[in-house]
Amino acid sequence: DSINKYVVYGKNSKAKTQEPEKIKANPFGLKNMLGNTAEYCADWYSPDAYTQLSNGASDPKGPAGGEEHVVRGGHFRSDIADVRSASRSATQSVAWLKTDPQMPKSIWWLSDCNYISFRVVCEYDEKIKKN
Repeated sequence: DSINKYVVYGKNSKAKTQEPEKIKANPFGLKNMLGNTAEYCADWYSPDAYTQLSNGASDPKGPAGGEEHVVRGGHFRSDIADVRSASRSATQSVAWLKTDPQMPKSIWWLSDCNYISFRVVCEYDEKIKKN
């Protein structure tokens, strides 16, 4: 139950993304680093990336190119087991672009995917906090 204070996922999301103030910050002062929306990564997806590891590496570099990108971290519809940075899946471009109303189809339209975003971290100005 303590995870509900820090992460938005299937059990506590009310089937939609939640505002940042709905959860507490982690020990580093960050919110939504897991859950709420999954993280779109620049890495290309390969289903066998982890089987290609060698020499004690723990994170695969992945292929130099491909058709789908890596998605990490779980989202507001995820089971709690999938709300972790090691949770890894792939984009589904063909399926997500099926209902694109634009002609020609846009490479940015993801109408059937409302659970992927970017995670942004920036420096926080302590002077602003005091005012």
